[in-house]
Amino acid sequence: MDVRSAMRTAHRLRLASILAAGAFALHQLRYLSAPAGLSQEGHGYMSDLLPAIAVLLLAALVATLIRGTEGASPTRVPLHRRIAVFAGALLAIYLAQESLEGVIAAGHPGPGALPAQGGWVALPLAIAIGALSALLAGALEGVERTIAIVHAGRGRSVRPPAVRGRGLPARTIRLAAAPLAFGLARRPPPPAPA
Repeated sequence: MDVRSAMRTAHRLRLASILAAGAFALHQLRYLSAPAGLSQEGHGYMSDLLPAIAVLLLAALVATLIRGTEGASPTRVPLHRRIAVFAGALLAIYLAQESLEGVIAAGHPGPGALPAQGGWVALPLAIAIGALSALLAGALEGVERTIAIVHAGRGRSVRPPAVRGRGLPARTIRLAAAPLAFGLARRPPPPAPA
């Protein structure tokens, strides 16, 4: 595996882990606002996903460190576009998850119940969590840039050595006291004996 593909994989892993944590938060916050009977139908598996999401978030931090030390340059995406992409992806994950729960779990109302019983609250939650996810992705890219700058400067001295105290005045030589030192002699030296 070459370095470029490893950097792309690390970037995708970081985005996937942010999306996984956001999808978990969206699902849990949506059902916190639901009536008591609805929040228990087919959602018991969600607490089992917490360790996997924690591992993914740790992998996102490791991916940031790897990309920073390898000098990968993060892409600069406008924040509003990044928020829209994260919010759309989170909403799509939520809808797919609810549809799958409706098919698999007994007693789950399925995708037809999404607009009913406060299901529309998922849209503003997706936008808010998408904004937080976009900010987190931007912050991790900032950390990546900082690590890349620090790592690139390790091979050479980045700052000059510290100077303590004040500088000493330069010593001046009086020309009258050392005329030979500056070639100002009035007569040449005597000839050498033969």
